[in-house]
Amino acid sequence: MNTVFPLRGVGRPRRLALVAGAVALALTLAGCGGAAPGAEPAASGGEERFDQKLHDLLPEAIKESGTISFGGLWETPPVLSVSEMDPTTAVGIAPELAALFGEILGVEVEWQNLAWPAQIPGLQAGTVDALFGQVSITEERELSVLDLIPFQSRGHALLVAGGNPEDVHAIADLCGLTIGVPIGSNQAAKVAEVSETACVGEGDKAIKMAEYQGAAAAVQALRAGTIDAWLDVTLNVMETAEADPNTFEGVEVPEEEMPTEYSGIAVSKENPGLSEALLGAMKAVIEDGSYEKIYSGEQLELAMITIEELKINPMTGTPAGEMAAG
Repeated sequence: MNTVFPLRGVGRPRRLALVAGAVALALTLAGCGGAAPGAEPAASGGEERFDQKLHDLLPEAIKESGTISFGGLWETPPVLSVSEMDPTTAVGIAPELAALFGEILGVEVEWQNLAWPAQIPGLQAGTVDALFGQVSITEERELSVLDLIPFQSRGHALLVAGGNPEDVHAIADLCGLTIGVPIGSNQAAKVAEVSETACVGEGDKAIKMAEYQGAAAAVQALRAGTIDAWLDVTLNVMETAEADPNTFEGVEVPEEEMPTEYSGIAVSKENPGLSEALLGAMKAVIEDGSYEKIYSGEQLELAMITIEELKINPMTGTPAGEMAAG
């Protein structure tokens, strides 16, 4: 089924501040941003979130520093974007979840704004402890250097000009046109595949691709008419279309072109304890209802996963810290 939006009534995620890179929360669900290593943090909202067993799973370096650093590109609302009031503060679904993880694990949370091409190299180099926001879960990534923990399901959509002047309802409708994609992304690979089979293979012109480090530049290019569409996760496209419905429109990519996949928290296979700790924290927020509250809203709820779907490396079942054979 193909859906065109903007959709009215879509709940926007609550915004929170992560001041100076550490979590200083003002969530209705949370109070304390974390605690020093070895100390139990104060109760939040009358509830004790801290879990000593999960804290003990953390790598020694994180226990000693008392901080987990997350990286992602702050240009993909509602999952991860920048505060309008403070350009040094990350806001959105990912920061809200990460803040709760910090309380559960007894650590502070820092965020770094990383363009997509720098994210996996930055994780491998130890610039950040985990990536949270743009990483899609694939077998190839699970087989290589990443452990991946799902936090939501994700479909894909095309952001087009208001009124959809090119009558685009699928990637295959862009033969001879230009589509914006993230640099080095799975989306780029899919567009190349569709172009070869549905366009060139049928005697039509290839789809032209323009690569962008983030959504902000791509959206500006679409506004200027430099590109004809921008391919991104459905929730991100929906947020942009809803914010400016006179200029933009969103069209969901059909499942047969791009099946729904998971968005994941990425951790180096050198830190299996961190993967296990984040998995446990993710289970905790689903079980206590915090996860559902963060995703409240007509369309955000469509991205929620169940606790049965929650496992490390769900595509291959590879244990944390190990590479799958094959």
